[in-house]
Amino acid sequence: MPELPEVETIVRGLRPTLRDREITAVWSSGFALRLARAVDLPGLRAVSVGRRITDVRRRGKYIALVTSPRNARTPAARRAKTSTARAAADEGVCIHLGMTGRLRVQPATEPRASHTHVVFSLAGGDELRFVDARRFGWVAPGAPLASLPALAQLGPDPLSELDADGLARELDGVRAPIKAFLLDQTRIAGLGNIYVCEALFGARIHPTTPAGRVRRRAPALLAAVRATLEGGIARRGTTLRDYVDAEGFAGDNAGALLVYGREGQPCSVCATPIRRRVDAARSTFFCPRCQRA
Repeated sequence: MPELPEVETIVRGLRPTLRDREITAVWSSGFALRLARAVDLPGLRAVSVGRRITDVRRRGKYIALVTSPRNARTPAARRAKTSTARAAADEGVCIHLGMTGRLRVQPATEPRASHTHVVFSLAGGDELRFVDARRFGWVAPGAPLASLPALAQLGPDPLSELDADGLARELDGVRAPIKAFLLDQTRIAGLGNIYVCEALFGARIHPTTPAGRVRRRAPALLAAVRATLEGGIARRGTTLRDYVDAEGFAGDNAGALLVYGREGQPCSVCATPIRRRVDAARSTFFCPRCQRA
């Protein structure tokens, strides 16, 4: 599943192409997406058709297409005086890529790929196409975006909204394993299995350590999380199978992974073979010497 670096890479690729483009139509394949939920086509049209895309943002692992207000003189628009209030009132489209979702801008004259499920027609002859072979992703209207439960329940962003003191407070008294803590999107938004394994290795913390015991190491843990994420973004994401960026290219971060997917290979620090265990049906990779239990 695309994690924060992959989603951020896609957002940075789409933003200059989509900003100030008007959406003229929305099409759906008619197939249900995540959890067999039908695409709300009338809702998508209501928040997008006839409006400009004013911004493309990332929130955790979600992509938000922010659209211009339909009527800037509405009471809600008049009340939105501060940047915070404006963000809370923003309407648009929320997208989650699921396991195999892809989001690309292509000429309307180009044939649509198999498994194309939602298409936003853009003024000028292009289309923003959501393609998802396994249909674990979803596309939903937000009026406003902040009201969507998936976005409202997210924790702080580790790159821009979290500091070491805040992380220490969140860790205090938590008995759950530190890996499970970091994967909980209500605690920290955007982290996934690959980058959590890498960050815990960077901080030299065993993945089963109770989160509360890591409280005093919060600065080192946050630094490792940020370094891991920033490295992933700089290398345009990790492609293990399906992920491609907004231009259709694979990411370059897989070759930089130090523990994930390297079971049995020597640790880059101490040469001890990397181990793999299964936690909550997910593979966990770690060095038993550098990350002592």
